Amino acid sequence: MNSNDGRLVEADFSIERIVSLELAADVAVAELAEVTPDLLVVNERPLAEPDHVPPHRNGKLASVIECMLFVSSEPLSVEQIAQKLDLEPERVSEAVDKLETDLAARSGLQLIRVAGGLQISTRPEYSDYCSMILQPAARKLSTAALETLAIVAYRQPCTVPEIEAVRGVSVGSLVRTLVERGLVAEMGRKPVPGRPILYKTTPEFLEYFGLNDISELPDIDMLAVEESKANEIAASVEPVQPQTQESTE
Repeated sequence: MNSNDGRLVEADFSIERIVSLELAADVAVAELAEVTPDLLVVNERPLAEPDHVPPHRNGKLASVIECMLFVSSEPLSVEQIAQKLDLEPERVSEAVDKLETDLAARSGLQLIRVAGGLQISTRPEYSDYCSMILQPAARKLSTAALETLAIVAYRQPCTVPEIEAVRGVSVGSLVRTLVERGLVAEMGRKPVPGRPILYKTTPEFLEYFGLNDISELPDIDMLAVEESKANEIAASVEPVQPQTQESTE
């Protein structure tokens, strides 16, 4: 723009109207500006675009977390999400609470806490509709495998001989099956003669049973008390004798 003393002064302007692309005169633009009232001299440079603000920093953090959990094949912790997005864990935690509230109010999905992390899942009341689409569930564990898995869960870390001492039968093949299914894993060797392998449950075990951590397992002493009471009640009930028709002569 032409200043009072005739010098050209740079200023930021936006173009509102193009009058002509033809040369106004065979003179320099600076000279033309000196004799033409209100003539603006604009630098030929692109206007600066506003800085792009990513959604997770622009009020959409809860939606971003929802998408991340939706596509993840395993639970994600608040710390993992914060590290990926370069945010403070406190801010991610607040957005997680908002997401949980939003889903509860409007969606057939829910936010669950499992295996120390977060996961998006369908609500139990819609399971029948989900089963119309999904393939049949993976093969279930046998009763023997579940019993072996329960011993590992409550006594971990434990060895195969220790498991067999509880069950009273050989469990080598069952433990291998649980390892193959990812529910049990090796965690070193016990410092005793023979150095047997120690086994523990895995995060997949927590996912399989919908637990956040191992402390959520039912109290085994209370289970024993309830089972004992149930057996006592069953034993105190007299069996009903079937009625027989009296024969008539």
